[in-house]
Amino acid sequence: MAAGLLCAACGLALLVAGPGLPAFLLWGAGLGLLTPAVVGASMAAVGDDRAGLAAGVNNAARQAGGAIGIAAFGAVAGSPTRAGFIDGFHAVAVGAATLYVAAAALAWAAIPSR
Repeated sequence: MAAGLLCAACGLALLVAGPGLPAFLLWGAGLGLLTPAVVGASMAAVGDDRAGLAAGVNNAARQAGGAIGIAAFGAVAGSPTRAGFIDGFHAVAVGAATLYVAAAALAWAAIPSR
């Protein structure tokens, strides 16, 4: 989980440094590492009789988080036609990368590894 979050944070930081395919690949790879770890942790946290509930809550949280994240990026960055769009996008990307690093630290400290 922590590795995926840190990889995604690096991708966002690289995206701020300049546009490019490596930034998007790193960001996507980090999210790809993160997702199965989160699903595994949510399944391990409940008994077999609650697995469906845990899967549903996890999926709803993932979708809601994605929607809120996209809305926040758009609200802060604004319209691509306005003068400060790039600066706004960079500010949100740095903020998101910072949140990823904080979440990685929390995951590292609070979730036991197997």
